[in-house]
Amino acid sequence: MIHSTDISVSADDLDDFAPLKPIPVWNPIQFFTLRGRTTTITRDNLICLENVQYCVYSPLEKRYYQKTYRNYDLDMMFWYRRSLTFSGEDEAVEQLRNYIYDKNVSLLLNEEEFESIQNTLGRLWKSKFVGESVVRYKHYINLLDQYIRYEDYKEYSIGLIGHKTVCAQFEGRIKGIWDEIYRI
Repeated sequence: MIHSTDISVSADDLDDFAPLKPIPVWNPIQFFTLRGRTTTITRDNLICLENVQYCVYSPLEKRYYQKTYRNYDLDMMFWYRRSLTFSGEDEAVEQLRNYIYDKNVSLLLNEEEFESIQNTLGRLWKSKFVGESVVRYKHYINLLDQYIRYEDYKEYSIGLIGHKTVCAQFEGRIKGIWDEIYRI
């Protein structure tokens, strides 16, 4: 059952938000997707899911509160890193990240957003393998996470001791994810 007030919309169950499809969020990178028809996973190819709906579960009240994503950029949401446009402190971003790490957030995707992600998963498969299939969403998020962390590490760690070793570890993890995808 949906409860609506002047300041919030809540529901007793995730299914009450139908026709929106709930997807559990475990990583802030889930608020981002690849730009257009690209299949190369880089920081520059990631865009936020603009104005996407999500819900936060309140364990005390046993309710799901519907919210709209404020289109935070990658530095703000994923890295929580100070930049020219972000002071490095924002209570709303901090709370959302904490809710995510507590596994109390679900994306609420409409049909168009869901289809867009499905198409991206299919394009990723075709970019690497022959045949018709899709990359599983869990693996897609793991790939995004590892590629973005690897790109960031390469940018900030040049000249550090152990740079090549850590790069090899990232490459090994990424290769392991692709191998797991292929086996499925």
